[in-house]
Amino acid sequence: MSTGIRRLLFASAIAAGLVALMSITDMIVGVPFAGFSTMMDVMFLLSSLLIIYMIRQCFQELR
Repeated sequence: MSTGIRRLLFASAIAAGLVALMSITDMIVGVPFAGFSTMMDVMFLLSSLLIIYMIRQCFQELR
């Protein structure tokens, strides 16, 4: 696998992980987004987990 693709996948995984962490924190404490909408937090969490799953599949497929 090319180093450029690997870096792009790692950067995407880090960004998706940060979004997941922020949405979990917002659901529990209400800090980053002031607890605006729980539905949006759940959607952010599901989408970031889906992105992380797709990145994992990419790494497995490109080995």
